[in-house]
Amino acid sequence: MLMAVPKLKSVQEASELAAEIERMESALKTLKAELKRFVDQNGAIETGEKVWKYNVAVSWEFHKSGLKEMADQLALEGINPWKVMTITAANLNKIGWDEAVLSQFGQKKETKRFSSKKK
Repeated sequence: MLMAVPKLKSVQEASELAAEIERMESALKTLKAELKRFVDQNGAIETGEKVWKYNVAVSWEFHKSGLKEMADQLALEGINPWKVMTITAANLNKIGWDEAVLSQFGQKKETKRFSSKKK
């Protein structure tokens, strides 16, 4: 059920396409919520190429001294701990340091991501 993708020629056409994408994303969210409800009650659902089910995502939360001990162990094993351990953008925001302070410790890396944001 693919639709033809129009070649945009004006700002108006681009705005209309953006509104249609927003409508489709909203519909997709609603459809996924209903499928999730069904899977909750009935188990995995197979399509021709995929299985819709819950998949386990594993993450770790370390105790206060755990990260330091892990960094020490990595160093003992010849692995630079700072190549594999990073501070997330969310945690940097929690710290509250501005770019002038952060630039003393490293360099800023920006990645472009195409998305929409509320005005």
